[in-house]
Amino acid sequence: MASKPGPLTRWPRQGLGNYKYALVAPWAARSTYRFVTSGNEERDLLGFAVLPVLLLRLLYGQIWITVSRHQTARSKHRIVDKSLDFDQVDRERNWDDQIILTALLFYTINAVVPMAQAAPWWNSKGLVLAALLHAGPVEFLYYWFHRALHHHYLYSRYHSHHHSSIVTEPITCIYAYV
Repeated sequence: MASKPGPLTRWPRQGLGNYKYALVAPWAARSTYRFVTSGNEERDLLGFAVLPVLLLRLLYGQIWITVSRHQTARSKHRIVDKSLDFDQVDRERNWDDQIILTALLFYTINAVVPMAQAAPWWNSKGLVLAALLHAGPVEFLYYWFHRALHHHYLYSRYHSHHHSSIVTEPITCIYAYV
């Protein structure tokens, strides 16, 4: 947890525990219903694919966490000669919040922006479009957002817990903004 937690640090997941996945349920049900009941020409594959991609990302993250912790526990070639402590594990247990937030953003953008449904995501033009959108505005915003988090006010309220991890794991970078 940040040294001086700021507003919205624990929102909207505070108090939900493992039920935080229920935040995605209405959107997933809506997208699945629209995909199943509409004709082939009107199917929204992007909205339908968000839930399976969310589940694959969770599985992928859990696999890397397991492999990393196993390697840290048994390896003689550690970068830091220190074991993973329980404080760090507790601090990083919300690593999946970022994946849930991404899914909620995808559902919202897909519902609000009509062009998102019409974009050719599943062919070569769509892949080039996605790569350009990611390499352009997404990476640019990510870089400047991360720099802003190193400002004293934001650092102490949101980002300091990210830098307090001594034994880095694959999920150490994910919870930097949550």
